[in-house]
Amino acid sequence: MKDSIASLDAVARRLWRRLVRGALALPLVLPVLGGAAQAGYPDKPIRMVVPYPAGGAADVVARGFGLLLADRLGQPIVIDNKPGASGNIGTLDVMRARPDGYTLLFNPSAHVINPEVLDKTPYRALEDFTPISQVAKGPLVLMASPALPVKSLAEFVRLARSQPKDISFATSVIGSASHLAEELFNRINGVDLLIVPYKGNAPALNDLMGGQVSAMFDPAVTAVPLARGGRVRALAVTGKTRLRSAPEIPTTEEAGLQGLEFYTWYGLWAPKGLPGPIAAAIEAAAREIAANPKFVAAMDDKGLQAIGSSSAEFAALIATESRLYRSIAQRSNLRITSP
Repeated sequence: MKDSIASLDAVARRLWRRLVRGALALPLVLPVLGGAAQAGYPDKPIRMVVPYPAGGAADVVARGFGLLLADRLGQPIVIDNKPGASGNIGTLDVMRARPDGYTLLFNPSAHVINPEVLDKTPYRALEDFTPISQVAKGPLVLMASPALPVKSLAEFVRLARSQPKDISFATSVIGSASHLAEELFNRINGVDLLIVPYKGNAPALNDLMGGQVSAMFDPAVTAVPLARGGRVRALAVTGKTRLRSAPEIPTTEEAGLQGLEFYTWYGLWAPKGLPGPIAAAIEAAAREIAANPKFVAAMDDKGLQAIGSSSAEFAALIATESRLYRSIAQRSNLRITSP
């Protein structure tokens, strides 16, 4: 197990170096003469909360984005990992912060999923936060443990249907996109595979590699390097098309499973009540970053698409995604007691 943990840590470090071209240090401050600086914002470091552990997919994307945001705004972006309670600890920390632009939330789509599946989620993503921009999106990768005797999605489905009590899913956290994709898999295939929740990607992936759990859906940013290293088997991606960064992995539809098109995405929020000019300055910076060829290439390399939506577009997406997740939860009879 120590070897697996060390290997996973090494993968996380390599992902981080490739994405941000530097070490796990605070971003350098570069001078910016844009409207935000002229208006006096920001004039001190900005804290960006990631409500999941360091080394996971959300953290890797956040650090690369944060480096470029620091460049654009002219102040350090301090990444603050605050995991726990399905992401709610860090999320509520931001919700209760002053809406002054110096505390931001970088969160995956679980931020919108949680209120639809956890019975006591004390927020609504659209009503209790200021949506700034959708940063990126991408499909998930279905991975199997090397200990599982399957080499394709079709073989995995047959095994799941014939021996459902012997197959289990890991999920990085209750309420994540991975969790919802696993619930959707169960519903489509008429099975009830055990879903084992973890407190982040790292422990879930460690147990997957070690054979303690059978399979897992996870973003390509973490799944593809592990698959190429032979530590897991990548069976399919949940998008319409194959990943350009990993064209050898078929889509779920190509592999014979209909209805399992599913995406995770990453967005930037601030506390509710953020003044319009500050929100506009951060939004403009986020949109510029999404159009930066280096960021586009970095996201593509990780199986993601850079988005850079406006605040209004992001709000519309949140409303649409909320309805989608609510529908999946209702059809799967999914309502979970909050951790």
